[in-house]
Amino acid sequence: MKKEYNKKKAQRRDYIGSAIAAVVPLLGFLLFGMIPLVLASVVSFNELHTTNLSEMEFVGFENFKTILTNGDNATYASYLSTIVYALNAPICIAIALFIANLVNNSRVGKRFFRSVFFIPYVCSAVVVGLTFKILYHGESGVLNAILSFLGFAKVGWLTDSAMSFMTATIIMTVWQGLGFCIVLFQAALANVDSVYYEAARIDGASKFQMFWKITWPAISPTTAYLLTMKIIWALQAMTETYILAGGSNTIVPTWGDSTAWVSDLVVKHIYNMVFVSSYQHGYGLAAAAGWILAIIVFIVTQINMKMQKRWVNYDF
Repeated sequence: MKKEYNKKKAQRRDYIGSAIAAVVPLLGFLLFGMIPLVLASVVSFNELHTTNLSEMEFVGFENFKTILTNGDNATYASYLSTIVYALNAPICIAIALFIANLVNNSRVGKRFFRSVFFIPYVCSAVVVGLTFKILYHGESGVLNAILSFLGFAKVGWLTDSAMSFMTATIIMTVWQGLGFCIVLFQAALANVDSVYYEAARIDGASKFQMFWKITWPAISPTTAYLLTMKIIWALQAMTETYILAGGSNTIVPTWGDSTAWVSDLVVKHIYNMVFVSSYQHGYGLAAAAGWILAIIVFIVTQINMKMQKRWVNYDF
């Protein structure tokens, strides 16, 4: 009886410990996930310019209509900036695949190069942004110092034009994200059965043919995953352009003749709606813009998943 009692007591203790371990992340999700989600849903259908929820005035879908049909230049420019910025995803994947293939074919130093390439990925985005801001500085930046030494004119990487700023941002983002893609591509390339390559060599296939007919289909699931995740990250980005802009919009150019700053991605524009011009836009418009962004991310992801059925191969 005593042994059975001790066994039940131990089981009860395990159950309590397991329940506590499960409750902690659940509370975190409720406090920082579900409650803000529900609150944003409610606010998006109301007009609100302060943090006092009792001042909400129901307007239905008016906020969504304003964003989609009557948005200002800053709103549309933020979506344009985000679309251009999202080009870093395929660029990063292509470069990472090339480097991963080189590293995998290397006879020595695979672990060393993998670690070296992965270091930027684990660095803080703020640190990376501040570092590249120094490199891009118009007068004392390292890049312009190299150009001057070579006899070329200095370039205003962050101030000349909207495209120069966005190009500089994409280069920084690609550099930081390469490590993650390289590590996954290395693992995918290492898992390709060498029997396929041996059979292809016997048949007289070229290196390009082996890559296109064997390597690419074999690593297509990894490529699809990276493409999906990189696009989602790009659509939700804010830190990269915010840091390069100096935390403000005082040094960066605009899109064309508009007053829309190129550094304002969609998330940054939503941030401005809430914390910079809440009396002009309001919390309702910001919440609606956030939901529109979430819907866009969902649609883009679904389109990407549908298109992947045409080129992703799971038979290897």
